[in-house]
Amino acid sequence: MSCIINTGYTLGCKDSLGGVQEVFIGSFSGSTEFTIDGTTDEITAISGINNLYTFQQRQEQAEFVQTGNHSIENGTNFWEQVVSLIFTKNTADLRNTLKLLSQSTLFVLVKDQNGIYWMVGQQNGADLTASTASVGKAFGDLNGVTVSITAKEPYPARVVTEAAFATLPII
Repeated sequence: MSCIINTGYTLGCKDSLGGVQEVFIGSFSGSTEFTIDGTTDEITAISGINNLYTFQQRQEQAEFVQTGNHSIENGTNFWEQVVSLIFTKNTADLRNTLKLLSQSTLFVLVKDQNGIYWMVGQQNGADLTASTASVGKAFGDLNGVTVSITAKEPYPARVVTEAAFATLPII
């Protein structure tokens, strides 16, 4: 692969929104195969994936952040991808879901407020790295769980096309 910059960045319209609409989580499988568009670097097809489960989020609660980690001295680059979620209302079912998430290597898709799907942990999977359960103190406090799911990948998260997403087993 050539490491020569061959394009710049232009400002587009001011029509972008921040935030997460939905998150889809399943068990990671190293045998999942991806078709990558050679021009756009987007994922255009996914095969061999297990069921993905929808984890709904309220507006302005969930977050997806990826941080590039670059070492000039060592010549290394990797991206840490973190999905932060909030689940309201503690229940036995939520407790059991949290337990399963903590024991599994995960496959995560994030749909942002612009309708773009982002693949988290494509190559190495993702893990639950932090969780806090609370019943709150005041009436207006969160009674629920906050979690962070983290992946470390050799490249930034790829976009999954709508056509590829439409073929996935979503539950």
